[in-house]
Amino acid sequence: MTAVQAALPLGDEINFRPRRSPGTAIGRLDDTLVRRAMLMVDGSPLVEQIGIWKEQDKKGPGGRPETFPVRALLVAMLVCAMTNQPMLATRFTNVLFSQISPTMRHALGVPKPPERLDRQGWDAVYRRVRTRFHGLIELMDPSWAPKNRRLNDVDFAALVELRRGARTEEEWDRRKQRITWFINQILEMSIRVLPREVRRKWKGSVCVDATVVPAFARHDRREKRTSKGKRPTTITHSSDPDADWYHREKREGQNGEIEAQFSVWAYELSVVVSGSDDPSDPQATPTLAMGMAPLHKPSTQVGKNAMVALQSIHDRGHSAHFLVGDRAYSNAKPEDLQLPARALGYDLVVDYAKTQLGHQGSYQGMQLVDGSWYCPGMPESLVTASKDHAYKRIDDETHQARLVERWKYLVLPKEGPDATGHSRARCPASNPGPVARCELKPSSEGPSTRGKVRIPVTDALRAHRPKICSQQTITVPPEAGAKFAQSLVHGSEEWHAVYGTLRNCVEGMNGYIKDGSNEALDDPERRRIRGVAPQSVFVAFLLCAANLRKIETHLAEVEAEAAGSVRRLPKRRATKDLRDWLPEPAGIASIEGPPPGPDPPLIA
Repeated sequence: MTAVQAALPLGDEINFRPRRSPGTAIGRLDDTLVRRAMLMVDGSPLVEQIGIWKEQDKKGPGGRPETFPVRALLVAMLVCAMTNQPMLATRFTNVLFSQISPTMRHALGVPKPPERLDRQGWDAVYRRVRTRFHGLIELMDPSWAPKNRRLNDVDFAALVELRRGARTEEEWDRRKQRITWFINQILEMSIRVLPREVRRKWKGSVCVDATVVPAFARHDRREKRTSKGKRPTTITHSSDPDADWYHREKREGQNGEIEAQFSVWAYELSVVVSGSDDPSDPQATPTLAMGMAPLHKPSTQVGKNAMVALQSIHDRGHSAHFLVGDRAYSNAKPEDLQLPARALGYDLVVDYAKTQLGHQGSYQGMQLVDGSWYCPGMPESLVTASKDHAYKRIDDETHQARLVERWKYLVLPKEGPDATGHSRARCPASNPGPVARCELKPSSEGPSTRGKVRIPVTDALRAHRPKICSQQTITVPPEAGAKFAQSLVHGSEEWHAVYGTLRNCVEGMNGYIKDGSNEALDDPERRRIRGVAPQSVFVAFLLCAANLRKIETHLAEVEAEAAGSVRRLPKRRATKDLRDWLPEPAGIASIEGPPPGPDPPLIA
């Protein structure tokens, strides 16, 4: 057993990544691997909660006794994910009845397998596994859409109404809560494997992103679109109607010409990934999938799905620090994402589209520009600096010069937000310690501000003074500028460091889980059971396995660095080193004239 395996709190000698090709036959699994999966499942509240749900949904005395417990099925799914096997009912059957030893089968409560040539016996155990899986999914399936059949629009609508009316809205909402809790507890199993001293290094910085998960089904057959914005009529529905079209376009050129298009019938995964809280040390902690929302139709309820994952992270007791999101999340409704995320304790760090740059709002005379509050007297050329640069109206040097000048007009925080989210702010010319000169604040006109920037005051501003100009401080409520405001100044070095580090973490995780030699999230043939609930469960187990590999790699690197067998390369800077300008040493051959000879003898 290696030191890395010894540091893991669950299990003994665990082989996370057997070197076998996905989809090929796999031999007998090592007992330590199965025992580790058992310990992870037993250490989670999954089995107990499933029993509670069964009692809540029980409508009669019950049916035939269980052939094997649901705990064994959970272990089989986790083992499949950890050994890079497809998430198929046939593979779950192979794990339980062929790949694990008789000792492990006895520990899991799995009966003796049929004889090797007993075809009917093997069909029977497969049906039991499949029935047990669908019984588990039935407890938490939030979808009323019929699957596995390509129906016309009339029959599809009739079945949807029939299935939807079978339960109340409260029961459907309860199922959505169940699937959200279930898949995030699967992720929590892997997070708890990380040693406590490493977990405590992470202070809560995360990045949220949405990525495509192709579905194992053909797309809807629809009529040709007749008008923009109107959904065309469906002729034949997909056999997996919980999915939908995922479209992406790559635009190039100054005029935004479309260079490439990508469309696939798929789900979308909203996942929250952890990252280093210190941009100067991005490898301090491993990058892990911390939370996810149930799979959903692409490009729908972006902010709400992100909050589902963030709320789960909060409910499981994890810290909150920076929250990074791309432009899709800065465009979300404040009541869906920005305000709830701040209420959980996150500081948002987001980017903006070109059309969102510049003036973004106002409050009590302050103007919100690129996510930060500025003085109402700031010149218009500074307000539009980033937008002018994005539209190539000014060059890079002019843009940077205007950003430096803009800092002088920044509204200063007097104190941080209180428990209700309200904060106090003051203009740059207010007391104490004014950093600018303004005729509307006579106390700023003195020797201490000599040489500071003078804020230009227009006649309109002089005639109608807003509160920021007539008071020393004002109270800023959390709703003010909620959609675009952020704690870091957009475009600053600190903003680039935090945003770039955490965005790299989530993009790296997206590529990591889509690697065809491991989780292969891009391959729908490895996840063939249709529906949002089974697909969400499969993706959660694959993310759990990816987390385990990330933890193993991180602990191995830490161990190797401590042993001195490897060293961490210094961070490569984008700018040149000052030592690049060191002059070449002057050699003897470069000196004009012959080399000096021996010293002449002394004359007495």
